[in-house]
Amino acid sequence: MAKAVLSVITINKNNLHGLQKTMNSILSQTSKEFEWIVVDGGSTDGSRELVEQNANHITHWISEPDNGVYQAMNKGVALAIGDYFHFLNSGDCYVSDNIVKQFISNGFQDDIIYGNAIFVDETGREVGQQIPPEHINLSYFWSNNLNHQSVFYHRRCFENYMFNEHNRVLSDKESYMYLLYHGYRFRKWNKDVVYYDNGGISSNGNGSEEFPQIISRILPEGILNDYKTLIKYRDVDLAIMIMKVINTNKIWRNVTRFFLYPICYLSQKCHK
Repeated sequence: MAKAVLSVITINKNNLHGLQKTMNSILSQTSKEFEWIVVDGGSTDGSRELVEQNANHITHWISEPDNGVYQAMNKGVALAIGDYFHFLNSGDCYVSDNIVKQFISNGFQDDIIYGNAIFVDETGREVGQQIPPEHINLSYFWSNNLNHQSVFYHRRCFENYMFNEHNRVLSDKESYMYLLYHGYRFRKWNKDVVYYDNGGISSNGNGSEEFPQIISRILPEGILNDYKTLIKYRDVDLAIMIMKVINTNKIWRNVTRFFLYPICYLSQKCHK
């Protein structure tokens, strides 16, 4: 086929019901100007047969064992030819039949386009929502993440980076932090993009044990130490007051330092 603007990549393993739901959502899109790639992990529950029955709607598909979701996602990346990649995994659905059309018509140029996600349970009932901020920085990922089903990657994001297949849960977070640290451009699309199946792997574990290794891989030691220090105070209202006086005259800066030193000292003691 001709080069696609968007490659939709679906990862599945033994989730026949979820795959059918995702397939219905993708095939209902009013725009057909995208390719669809299905990477199945050697399912034995009828998923492969469902894919074979609908092969005429699928640009590429494979069904073979893998070492986890991130290896499967990397396989999808290797097959994709679109300008942007979007991972809509089995069980997840677009919020409307026009999402692909709306995305393509925007003519985005940034490296990462991220929207909102609506969380649903196994019955389809809405149980939450993620609305990321307008601007993303590294501190955001200390205690938050972007829902990767609401994220569109430009293909250049994968020229020097692929998902870390050694992580079980947080390789999407590692990718965002890596790209952000290396100057890739993030842009908020103020749009609800997906209904996200809240029963996935990342929903059943926060991967907190993986995060220290992730930031150690991405950030040089000096920056890593600064990052950890700044995180301690990022939500402290006192920091706002400090910023307000930082550009005042020397006398006020000295007065501020005099009064704040005991507080800062005690705060450091509490964090040890």
